Amino acid sequence: MSSFSILNTPHPASLTPFLHAPSLQSLLHHPDYLPIRTYSRIPKPSSGEDGYFANTLATSLTIPHVLTLRRRPHLLSALPASPPLWPAPTGSPTPIHAPDLFLLLDLATPGVSGHPSTAHGGVIATALDEAMSYAVALYAPETGPQLAADGEGDDVPPTPRGLLYTTQLDIRYKSPVAAPGYLVIRVKVLARVGRKFWVRAQALQPEEGKTQMRLTTDAMAFWMQTAPSL
Repeated sequence: MSSFSILNTPHPASLTPFLHAPSLQSLLHHPDYLPIRTYSRIPKPSSGEDGYFANTLATSLTIPHVLTLRRRPHLLSALPASPPLWPAPTGSPTPIHAPDLFLLLDLATPGVSGHPSTAHGGVIATALDEAMSYAVALYAPETGPQLAADGEGDDVPPTPRGLLYTTQLDIRYKSPVAAPGYLVIRVKVLARVGRKFWVRAQALQPEEGKTQMRLTTDAMAFWMQTAPSL
């Protein structure tokens, strides 16, 4: 691990890097959500797993800080067993109500920039995909320990399990994401049929001097869990 990571990266469930953002205060202290370790931000040098999110995108010039807030277990809703209809690609996206999970990111520059002071769309896609994987894991805890119901035991090695994969990701970019700046991703799993999951996510960015956040990206995805034998 680099000296930057050792000296400057807080515990993966730390609220500290986000506490000075006024627009995030109500979310950080929301009684329905619990801060948990972001498992894929923890380097795993023995296997190389999560190297992209835990190393490449975990520097002072890319995404130095990440925080995951999960909905408390007793508040999770039972998933419908029928696929939802995707929203039309035009018009204003409907907001996600009672998200299963929030992923907060501290975007730095120039490491995530495409255009000047603007985050690259591929970085936004990565963040959306990561957030979706954590939300799906809430409903498929057998995939690993990173989202344990009580937030504990997340250093225990995973048992043999099926893996979660994105099989389709539909992203609609609504407005640029400024960098440096914070990005808030809210995610909700909409349905599950066996090992198939339908997921919705939206990225929002706090704006200086405003209490509301600006919607930047709307995304839908289809996820598949492999059989444990694979």
